[in-house]
Amino acid sequence: MDLIINKNTFLVFDLDDTLYKEIDFLKSAYRHIAFLLEEDLDDYIYEEMIELYEEGASTFDVIKEKYDFEMSVKEMVHEYRYHLPTISLNRETELLFEELKSKEVMMGVITDGRGESQRNKLHALGILDLFEDLIISGEFGSEKPDEANFKYYNNKYPNKSFTYIGDNFKKDFLSPNKLAWRTIGILDNGQNIHKQDLGLSAEFLPQHTIKDFSELSLKFSNS
Repeated sequence: MDLIINKNTFLVFDLDDTLYKEIDFLKSAYRHIAFLLEEDLDDYIYEEMIELYEEGASTFDVIKEKYDFEMSVKEMVHEYRYHLPTISLNRETELLFEELKSKEVMMGVITDGRGESQRNKLHALGILDLFEDLIISGEFGSEKPDEANFKYYNNKYPNKSFTYIGDNFKKDFLSPNKLAWRTIGILDNGQNIHKQDLGLSAEFLPQHTIKDFSELSLKFSNS
C-alpha cells in the first residue's frame, strides 16, 4: 500500500498489537514474576504460567492456590502492569520509524491503558521520544472509541491530515472514520490477544488493511 506523505501529514498509532505484539508483553511480565517467585519456590514456573494462560485459566489465581509463596494475586497483577518490559520492534517497524524520523514526519499515539504501563512499553521499544503527543486513556480520561481522544489532535494540530494505524476493529477506527481521517488496520497474524472481527459493519472497519509494515510504502511529496 502506498502512503502519500507531505508536510501536512500527521501519523497517529495505536500501541498494543500494532507497534509490537502484546503477547510479548505478557510473556515478559510472566518471566518477571516467575523470577521474583523463584527464590520462594526454588523453581522457575514461567512455562507453567504460559500453559495456564493458553488454557484460558486465571493464571495468578491458580499458581497462588497451588504454591506456597508470600506474594499476593494483587501484587502479581501490579508487577504485571508496571514492570519495565522486555519487548522490541520487529525489523519492518524499525525501518518504518527510521524513515519517518529521517523525514521529520509528525507522529502521535492514541492507546488505551494505564499511563505508566503504556509509557514503559514505549520506553522499552525505544520510541517514546519520537511522538509529538501521547493520548493514553488512563491519563486522558476516556477510552477509544470516544471521539474526544481523536478530536484532541484535530484541535491541537489544525490543518493537518491525519492517518490512524491500529488493529482493534471494535474500537480503533469508528471515530477516526467519522472524523474523515485515513485509517489503516494491521491484520492479526494469529498472535493478537484481542481477536479481530472482520464481520463488523463498515463504519468500524479500517479503510485499508496491511499484514505488517513491510506492505506500507511511504511516498514523500512536496505538495
